[in-house]
Amino acid sequence: LATLLAELGDHTEEDRVRLRDMARDLSEMFFIVAVIGEFNAGKSSFVNALIGEKLLPIGITPTTEYIELIRYSEIANRTPHVREDGLREWAHPNTGAPAVAIVDTPGTGSVFQKHEKTAKDFLHRSDLVIFVISSKRAFADTERMYLQMAQDFGKKVILVINQVDLLNPSEQMEVRRFIESQVKDRLNLEPLIFLASAKEALANPDRKSVV
Repeated sequence: LATLLAELGDHTEEDRVRLRDMARDLSEMFFIVAVIGEFNAGKSSFVNALIGEKLLPIGITPTTEYIELIRYSEIANRTPHVREDGLREWAHPNTGAPAVAIVDTPGTGSVFQKHEKTAKDFLHRSDLVIFVISSKRAFADTERMYLQMAQDFGKKVILVINQVDLLNPSEQMEVRRFIESQVKDRLNLEPLIFLASAKEALANPDRKSVV
């Protein structure tokens, strides 16, 4: 189909690249869960909490433009390899199910514009978007923009308010109500919303502190 579009000449290169990406994803994996959010919202920590160990590197500065892709495998591969398309690939048995891949994208809103482009380019490839929002910086303009893009692409979205360990219970509910009203009023979205503490989940894996 991408080749046919090129021959017809009435579609953009972006459309053709998107179709080729989707074809590759369909041939290589079945269901892609993309974790997206602002830099320093705790995305990598959240992914680590989901799989139950500190697999992905965590830093306080945006040091890489890699997209981290974790494939399902019965045996974990903790030494990633960088693919030709720029993805850094890992393997782990806790992605959720066979044929499920979890993707950690570079943080949006970082000081490096190349991070923005990398995250944006991957958004269309996802089957499910988990949008991680920091409880201390709820609903920035870039977050609204990316949620709008996910909506335009027709993606299923789950919102995770991370770092709730920094708030008391009443503050947690206040932040949740605020984000819920913002996405409803500004985007007409009513996604599932979860409160999470990736930090506590990693420290106490038996407590299930993450969704």
